[in-house]
Amino acid sequence: MIKVAEEYDLVTEQPIDDICELVEIYCNENGECDGFIKPSITSLECLYKAFAEVANEGVNTWFWENGRFSWSNKEKYWSWEKY
Repeated sequence: MIKVAEEYDLVTEQPIDDICELVEIYCNENGECDGFIKPSITSLECLYKAFAEVANEGVNTWFWENGRFSWSNKEKYWSWEKY
């Protein structure tokens, strides 16, 4: 799961919560994150594994801290551009 945006309080203009997306993260040979795709959840077992992984590892913020997200209306998914 990755952080893709922040929800803001409209009165105080302060962030109040992270907006996250379930994804499959790809890492290079050095173990560094270098991409993500929509998850492939084809069974309850896959869903359980995804849940367990997020519960164990938490939310990945590397993409949020190192790039910019935008919603792609064409793909109906997030696009990401590295800083």
